[in-house]
Amino acid sequence: MLGSVNWDDGLVQRYGQIGQLQCGYPAVFDFTDRIAPLDLLRALRESRRAGRPLSLSVRQPVGPALPADDAAAYQLSLQHEIEQLACHVGPSQQVEQLHLSVGTLGIAALRRLVGVLKSRFQLAESGAASFTAEIELAHADWPLIGALHELGFNQLSVSVPDLRADDGGTVAYFRSSARIRAVIEAAHALHYRSVNLDLGYGRSWQTPASFARKLASIIELAPDQVTMFDYRDAAPVGGSRLGLASIADTLAMYRHGVEQLSAAGYRYIGLGKFVLPHDDLAMGQEIGVLHHDVAGYTLHGDCDHLGIGIGAISRIGELYCQNADTLPAYQRAIEQGQLPSTSGLHPLHLDRLHRALFERLVCTFELDFAALAAQHGVDVRQRYARHWPALRRLHADGVIELNDYGLRIPSHARLLVAAVCAAFEQFDAEAIGSSAGRGWHS
Repeated sequence: MLGSVNWDDGLVQRYGQIGQLQCGYPAVFDFTDRIAPLDLLRALRESRRAGRPLSLSVRQPVGPALPADDAAAYQLSLQHEIEQLACHVGPSQQVEQLHLSVGTLGIAALRRLVGVLKSRFQLAESGAASFTAEIELAHADWPLIGALHELGFNQLSVSVPDLRADDGGTVAYFRSSARIRAVIEAAHALHYRSVNLDLGYGRSWQTPASFARKLASIIELAPDQVTMFDYRDAAPVGGSRLGLASIADTLAMYRHGVEQLSAAGYRYIGLGKFVLPHDDLAMGQEIGVLHHDVAGYTLHGDCDHLGIGIGAISRIGELYCQNADTLPAYQRAIEQGQLPSTSGLHPLHLDRLHRALFERLVCTFELDFAALAAQHGVDVRQRYARHWPALRRLHADGVIELNDYGLRIPSHARLLVAAVCAAFEQFDAEAIGSSAGRGWHS
């Protein structure tokens, strides 16, 4: 049954630390092509001619808050990029999905930004669309959540808490669930369709017992989605003032999270994401319409995706491109009247079978080799012949059930989908096993 997951301590110890954040294709490290603004404009022209629906993602800078003048200049750059892109979008291309990073924006600036989006793009009716606002816990309050609701957002995502001391980053602040409680209660009172909460584990200020207590208090509030992540994946080791917990404590927290959420009725979608059975993602996975793309898990896989802002990633048709990922380079391109695209992947270099295979793994936990071959004209066993010993090793260890027709990840190994993806990237079975083991035991 999709959505069920069980904890297998031996398998998690061996394979559970192959990075989930790298489980997808293409990833940023695959963006080895130079993508000029003209490449993007050509792709937008084809999208306009085909009349494909759109998904938008607007990013704010990551890291320390910008000085007031720099922050205002960045918002002006965002507006100019929005206007440049919108000139190449057809009037019939509705925006069915919108993800807006709020960052430290005040309500007035937020209204201006959303007003620009609404004036330049045709946004679908909110009942048929997914409009998500990502807010930072340290900057969230009732007025902000109310303003977002008034602006048409129907989903809320509470992002990773900021770990800087100037945002209240004390141990007491992070251990407390009071602020999370206030945010979730506000979202429920305003009838947001879905609320996601990012839940990190593995910091030095956490213990397995304190993590279990905090998670229990969160479960009482019934957020629609909980996305668990290891703090080792979110920040460089040694780069945080608050440090990291021991490997043993981190693994214990991870186990607590999986078991407590499962016991509370949450379904495991994949890649750390747990959702309640009524959530759109759970229903989409059940009926086979769940997708995974540059925007993460989505029910809008037929949309072309436009990323706006520093480092944002777009996928237009089969062209992938990323904006300049430094603020000076991004703003310099905007000031010159150019789209800030720099790197990416041309359609000629895209491995379509590899992309489809990864998406099926992270969305359905299984592969049908005949269906993939029929769709892409490539025999899967022949294409991945060098990888077969690694796959057989995973089969022998109980991570997958493999035969000549396909493979399936059983419920006790679904936490390890990233290790299965890794087997299709590197074909040395011993390397996969040993690298996973080093993750938990080093």
